[in-house]
Amino acid sequence: YSSFSTMTLVVVLHNWLRRAAASSSTNTNTMHNVLCLHNKLFSSLILPTDSLVNKTHAPPSFDPSTAVVYDSFLSQEEANLLEQEVAVRMKKRRYERGHWDAVILGYKEVELGEGTVGNEVLAIMKRTRSFLEHHHLVCNKMVEWLPCHAIDLKADGKLLAHVDSVRFSGDVVAGISLLSTCIMRLQRHQHQQEEGFVDLLLPPRSLYVLKGTSRYEFTHEILNNGAVFVDTGGTGENNNNTTMTVSREQRYSIIFRDAKAPEEE
Repeated sequence: YSSFSTMTLVVVLHNWLRRAAASSSTNTNTMHNVLCLHNKLFSSLILPTDSLVNKTHAPPSFDPSTAVVYDSFLSQEEANLLEQEVAVRMKKRRYERGHWDAVILGYKEVELGEGTVGNEVLAIMKRTRSFLEHHHLVCNKMVEWLPCHAIDLKADGKLLAHVDSVRFSGDVVAGISLLSTCIMRLQRHQHQQEEGFVDLLLPPRSLYVLKGTSRYEFTHEILNNGAVFVDTGGTGENNNNTTMTVSREQRYSIIFRDAKAPEEE
């Protein structure tokens, strides 16, 4: 087969499996089996995009495997479905000036419970969780997931440097980015006395994943409009760099967190 016909077959099969998982006639066990088949077939085709992670100024202790970005993780159709779902839910909410932990300003937030979203959106959420389990969590371990949260951050909103609470959430913090590109910066927690930073470029439809030291020992924040990202081609070196100024506008993020295992509590 030609590469074109092969890729066409891949796209058709991907869409068929996704729609099968979203079908209202599909029961829970069948949906789980379809998602497992999807990940077995396509996991080898989905690799982190190294050029979206700038490690030029990374601290010596930074582990590149603990902070990755998958470009175009969603199709445009899937992104449209999520954006529509979030827009409807956010419509009657007001932007909050601040949060109880004082790390986010100018935002709206809503929970995306499994029983409150349509079948197609639920299928996207389940596919993402299954992908995270397959690639970033311990294999053959039962994983419980906290409810997904959607965050609407204004163009001039702020997400300040913080480490997500470890009281209830577990090993992975991941997010799907929608609407607008932004830069996420990781830095060693202030108590650990190590300079340097790592920048992640998060374009719409991408998925970022933080685990291990990047999840527990590095803070993460969203940089303001006009921040500059340096594309080193994933090498972390200064040769043949391409710089881009990011115009950060309103953005949505869909946050995925696994629950802390009972033995960890």
